[in-house]
Amino acid sequence: MRHVRRLAAPILGVILPLLIPVAAIAQQQWLTPKLGDLQLRSDFRETYYPTERVREQGTTLRIFEERFGLSFPLWQNSSDELSLTGSVRFQDLDTQAVLPATDVSLPGNLWEIKFGPTYRHKFDNGWIAGANITIGSPSDKPFDSVDELIVRGAGFLRVPQGERNAWFFTLNYSNYSEYFSGMPVPGIDYVYSPSKRFTLVVGFPFTSVEWKPFERLTLQATYIPVRTVKAKVTYEVFRPLRVYAGFDWDHDWYLRADRERRSHRLFYYEKRLTGGIRFDLKHVGFEVSGGYAFDRFYFEGYSYSHRNENRIDVHSGPFVIGKVGVRF
Repeated sequence: MRHVRRLAAPILGVILPLLIPVAAIAQQQWLTPKLGDLQLRSDFRETYYPTERVREQGTTLRIFEERFGLSFPLWQNSSDELSLTGSVRFQDLDTQAVLPATDVSLPGNLWEIKFGPTYRHKFDNGWIAGANITIGSPSDKPFDSVDELIVRGAGFLRVPQGERNAWFFTLNYSNYSEYFSGMPVPGIDYVYSPSKRFTLVVGFPFTSVEWKPFERLTLQATYIPVRTVKAKVTYEVFRPLRVYAGFDWDHDWYLRADRERRSHRLFYYEKRLTGGIRFDLKHVGFEVSGGYAFDRFYFEGYSYSHRNENRIDVHSGPFVIGKVGVRF
């Protein structure tokens, strides 16, 4: 409850701005050719990493994370959609670990707050165009200054090829990125979906596949350059209950308010093996999962090439996640 109370003010700070255009959109919404079916969605998730040793520093690290997300349509019909999304993530880090090259303590609290609008329009010829903007601040002191502010934008065009396939053309911008920071980056993907049981997306900025070899089994995999990999196997035991297992290679990054160089970011990398259960009713869903996190480390620098210069290594260990989601 202490952490829930701590989140209350930032959550209200996201919900109230959502009354005007805000937030980002998931790739799933971009892919669907049908407009006008968006739902209000919200979820709350807690993640706990028990205490593990920090290598070569004689200290330990424990992480407690809370995440809240909200997305809803502001206006929609069969040819237009305007949706708003916001999220807040808070991490409580219990540690005395220090970034060795700069002798800076790892922050005790880390935040990621982001919000923005997404718009899509379907033309008479079936083409779909859209754009989204995200404004946020991943930092130990979010929105402390303009140096802790992130701005991302994307435009996209879906050109259908037959009944189920399509080309995707994108243009992406971010003021902070590992490659081409501050520059618009074009992308192109091809969506191949011969049936409801198989969808393959190949290209840049992401590649993914979803396959249902039979009704109750779903296989999913996604790759986002350069170091994001997600794979998942889900089995439906009976209609509301599913079990799953997966592998993730992922990372987060933050803009410390007192960093020496504006271009530097605090990165956290890890790999995860996960297993869990989901119970989905019409308007609410529950999820409990756990697993093993390994190859865990922090570093502060400009890009992944700096990962050995100012680094904190954390021992592998278990984690648990609880999640509640609602949709209307």
